[in-house]
Amino acid sequence: MNQSKVLKISIVLAVVFSILIVVLYATTTTRPIGEKYKQLSDLGGPFTLQTKDGPFSLSDIEGKVGVVYFGFLSCTEACPASIGVVQAAYKQLTAEERANVQFLFISVDPDRDSLDDLYDFGDYYDNDLLALTGTQEQIDKVSTDYGVFFELKDLEGSALGYTVDHSSRFYMIDKQGKLFTTMSHSTTPSELAARIQQLQNM
Repeated sequence: MNQSKVLKISIVLAVVFSILIVVLYATTTTRPIGEKYKQLSDLGGPFTLQTKDGPFSLSDIEGKVGVVYFGFLSCTEACPASIGVVQAAYKQLTAEERANVQFLFISVDPDRDSLDDLYDFGDYYDNDLLALTGTQEQIDKVSTDYGVFFELKDLEGSALGYTVDHSSRFYMIDKQGKLFTTMSHSTTPSELAARIQQLQNM
């Protein structure tokens, strides 16, 4: 093999490797490309948002493990898939373990996701899911605190008007109300169940 062919193969491999790195980053990061990286220790924190029944604070589930997900009701792909992972993970837990974990769904689309709609959404899952929202200012703050990226995107010709591009991760809260770790949207139900059990035993 001459040097010219070796050089061409090397260039192709380098391009393919670069594309794979970008794809991996884009599918696992909690922030948009170019934004300053934040350490896990810099993320998280208390918050108070709204439900149909009144204010809800993260401290209200202290003593339980929290699984927090940021999404919106009109989401057609990432959110339903992630909720499906949570449902499947819950089925792997005992009744006692399920009683000591709370799934919090935080809407990043407060203009469209009303408290009534969020209540009905959460009620469908019994006590396993509590759906929250707030003012745009409150949503911006909690999203920033947790390193969540979301951005409104116009949908030309669609009745929806716009969609929301957002990072898709599970934020795992320990029994003291601290952010312990985050888990990718590609997390399997077994992995999520195992992490919930780990936090409950800490």
